[in-house]
Amino acid sequence: MNVLELFNVTKRFGTFAAVDNISFSVEKGKIVSLLGPSGCGKTTTLRLISGFENVDEGSILFSGKDVVNKRPYERNVGLLFQDYALFPHMTVEQNVAYGMKHRGFEKKLIPNRTNEMLELVKLIGFEKRKPGQLSGGQQQRVALARSLAISPEIILLDEPLSALDAKLRQELRFELKEILNSVNATTIVVTHDQEEAMSLGDSVIVMNEGKIIQEGHPTDIYEKPNSKFVAEFVGRSNWFNGNVLSKSDDGILKIKTTEGFEFNILESLTPESSNDNYEICVRPERISLEKNKIIDNDSYVNLVSGKVVDVAHLGPDIHTVIEVSNKRMIKVVEKYTGQILEKNGTDINLYFAPKDCIIVSAEK
Repeated sequence: MNVLELFNVTKRFGTFAAVDNISFSVEKGKIVSLLGPSGCGKTTTLRLISGFENVDEGSILFSGKDVVNKRPYERNVGLLFQDYALFPHMTVEQNVAYGMKHRGFEKKLIPNRTNEMLELVKLIGFEKRKPGQLSGGQQQRVALARSLAISPEIILLDEPLSALDAKLRQELRFELKEILNSVNATTIVVTHDQEEAMSLGDSVIVMNEGKIIQEGHPTDIYEKPNSKFVAEFVGRSNWFNGNVLSKSDDGILKIKTTEGFEFNILESLTPESSNDNYEICVRPERISLEKNKIIDNDSYVNLVSGKVVDVAHLGPDIHTVIEVSNKRMIKVVEKYTGQILEKNGTDINLYFAPKDCIIVSAEK
């Protein structure tokens, strides 16, 4: 059952279409991430769903009922803002109970419901503290508890972890998803952070310039982007442009790039296109490095030689930059397993398989 449905929704500010004819749906208990750069329309979409902005065209349905003409307080939504919007003069339990008091909850039920929510977010013992006495992560949990306390039909999260430091953000991602799943909350998460979108969302909607560019499972968004924009926004990438030279009987295309490299790719990876000119993306983590070994080319492996120009050890990963031709740089990311880091100026081979390419039409 779809709890939320948007049909051909448009929102304009003057002549500018902040949201441009978008449609999508969210099933009960699912988490959907709206991902995109600043100004892409994702927060405006959230405000349209919550009722803080009015729809110019289209319809928004909650469990099959149109809510376009309903005011925010008439829509059963829970909101978690970027700055949490906690009342500084209220205690934790007063903040959590606030929404229930103003939604007509039976007075005698509010204390038990408040305690239930604080237990859910692991804040038992913090009831009498005020927001200023809490850490950023604890404030975020109070705001989440307040949002969930009213048993909303839909939870709307606007950059919920952006105010936290990087380490705490990573720690709370899993906890946030675990809490939302435990109460079977139907959730929309707005974020510009690809890791946050992919780790929280059961599905991801990538937006740009007010439009939905691609929608799908996080793995499909990463592995099968439908455009150069999506491939670049969701993950790191090395790009080449090239034309088809030949095709083998076993479905391998040979492409010559503008730098003169000849790469083998799987024909099955190519999009439907009226020409044979493609943009080829190779993720840095799909490239292997080899200093001395001669690579067997019988299986169409793509091999390029170059020199190491920079190496950065970033904890679990090693980031290496290779100069391969005419100042062309290729980024490689490897897991650190105790290996010796290559020195700048070292001759090295890099290689990747035909299946490890992402292909989009050059016209996109």
